[in-house]
Amino acid sequence: MPGTNNPADGAHGTGRVLPSGAVVQETGTTRRAGDSRRLSRRGLIGGIAAGAVGGLVLGGAAGGVLGDRHGRSAAAADASASAEARRLTLIYGGDVCDAPAIVALEKGFFAEHGLDVGLHKTVGDEDIKAAVGSGTYDASSGIFYSWLKPVEQGQNVKFIAGLHSGCLRLLARNDSDVKQISDLRGRSIGVPSLSSSATMFFSLDLVDAGIDPSAEAGEVQWRVYDTPLVADALKNGEVDAIATSDPIAYRPIQEGYGWELATNMTGANAQAYCCCTALNGDLVADEPDVARELVTAWAEGSRYVAGNEDEVAHLEIDKGYVAGDVDLVATLLRSYRWEPSVTKLRDALTPGIEKFKRTGYLDPDVDTDALADRAFDTLGLDW
Repeated sequence: MPGTNNPADGAHGTGRVLPSGAVVQETGTTRRAGDSRRLSRRGLIGGIAAGAVGGLVLGGAAGGVLGDRHGRSAAAADASASAEARRLTLIYGGDVCDAPAIVALEKGFFAEHGLDVGLHKTVGDEDIKAAVGSGTYDASSGIFYSWLKPVEQGQNVKFIAGLHSGCLRLLARNDSDVKQISDLRGRSIGVPSLSSSATMFFSLDLVDAGIDPSAEAGEVQWRVYDTPLVADALKNGEVDAIATSDPIAYRPIQEGYGWELATNMTGANAQAYCCCTALNGDLVADEPDVARELVTAWAEGSRYVAGNEDEVAHLEIDKGYVAGDVDLVATLLRSYRWEPSVTKLRDALTPGIEKFKRTGYLDPDVDTDALADRAFDTLGLDW
């Protein structure tokens, strides 16, 4: 997708340019962030989502144009004027890379945008794609590849912005005869789930190595473990490799028994984003102003991490969001790139879908541009 086809550029009466090149007329989901706007009544009176934890109770945002010195809307700056705001619930998994949402909550960025946000930690085999698609929870993060099949099958989810890169690793044992990705043919790979970000991303590397990653093909054996046990499976020799996210992914390196075959920042499939914002589609369509403030504050949390890694590591550990050592978490945070963007994610989506079709996880006949259009919205944001 050419960088000049900015969907926000269509806000002058000619319509919005979708990733496919199609043009549609402007709707409430595509107004510029600086336009005068008012939250929907539905956005103000919705109930509190079950299972939410954490969060700050604040007032709702209503009306207004850009106001305070940070460029936030007058509605967001004066959010406490209303007591009717509903709670938004974001899913997180306990990974180091959940920092943007954790920071946005703990540093008050969500609150400054007039939002009452709670974080819900996913457990066990909870289907977060279905939970966000159904509106049980409002948003989550993860690499967009892992959400493509659910969206293709009708899950009501929209990607908006990329948050960061760097948290996914594919590792083998130091004493293994697995020396490159092509050596994984016929081997076993431990993962936290068959639909995890790591499983989806490293399937691209397997394809490049001439290996069909689909379970049906049987050219690799995916073995699912509870997330805390994935590294132990490699240590104990139960699998030949593991694919997962930090801090679990870094444990074999830290303890000296594993090494990186690949990360999501290396090789032909290096990605600017291993995590992006995935929002419930009804939130985007019916409450675009709420969704826009949510994504904007979330991105502010991402930008804050760069240069404040020690502080953020303490937030994650001391507040109980992430298990591990503060110094290690700070080191990992410094190794990631914290450059959130809507436009860069948009530009990566179509070529990413096209290549991902080769893994077998998508119908090979799926219309790439149509799927990109269905999966993505800028909400009028152009950063």
